[in-house]
Amino acid sequence: MVKLTPDLIAKQAPGHNKRRADESVEHYLSRLTHLPFQDRAIDSIDFLPPCRQLTVIYLYDNFITKIENFNFAENLTHLYLQNNRIQKLENLDGCPKLQKLYIGGNQIQVLEGLEKCTQLSEVYAENQRLPEGEKLLFEPRTLQCLSSVLEILNVSGNNLDSLVELSGLEKLQELTANNNNLDNLRELVQLISIWPRLKRLDTSRNPMCSKSRYRERLIVVSTTLEMLDGKQITDNSRQFLMSWKASREAQQIREKSRPDLLDQGFLHMNNG
Repeated sequence: MVKLTPDLIAKQAPGHNKRRADESVEHYLSRLTHLPFQDRAIDSIDFLPPCRQLTVIYLYDNFITKIENFNFAENLTHLYLQNNRIQKLENLDGCPKLQKLYIGGNQIQVLEGLEKCTQLSEVYAENQRLPEGEKLLFEPRTLQCLSSVLEILNVSGNNLDSLVELSGLEKLQELTANNNNLDNLRELVQLISIWPRLKRLDTSRNPMCSKSRYRERLIVVSTTLEMLDGKQITDNSRQFLMSWKASREAQQIREKSRPDLLDQGFLHMNNG
């Protein structure tokens, strides 16, 4: 296995990022903004203090088991850690400018430890390799801190049976939660109605998808939704469904008032 160290970066950085012959290692590391070390059999990360200008780090498709030594990364905006062996989301307090976090395909059981990432707008945490019978959990403090910044969230393939914990994500624009165990369509309808900016939703391959009028019920409660399960919502289809909803509600009101009218007629006959 391989440890990511300053020496390794200086010796093996690819192509356009190579160190000049007359350049010191420290100067070279200090000017790097992108670090492409994906698929390098890396299993751990050394402390990289000279690399303070890094904004993007690619470490996906490796064998990393622990997120560590990121205190240097104060300018980091994009972190790609998908398809490793990470078991805990931690040690990202030193990344206050982080905007996009890719951690799919790991072994993370709790979405946590992101309280200091106050600019984090996108999190991709799909397909965690969880113990049998377990589901991805959400730490309340992390969700509270992300509530006013998170715009895109992917939690597909994580055995989720509810999304109610995500109700406070008021800036959410895109949610991908397919291939879970979601069965409560009424709950999802209520959630959509309180996500005022939601534009894209994918909850396909869940048990609730087989319920009557699944798609129609979701569309009519949101005026912002543009895409559902990978299919565009056209203005014509939305208008048709809204008309259908209004007609159905009017019919329900008429049916509800009908017993009262019958009672009034019965009383009139008796009084007569």
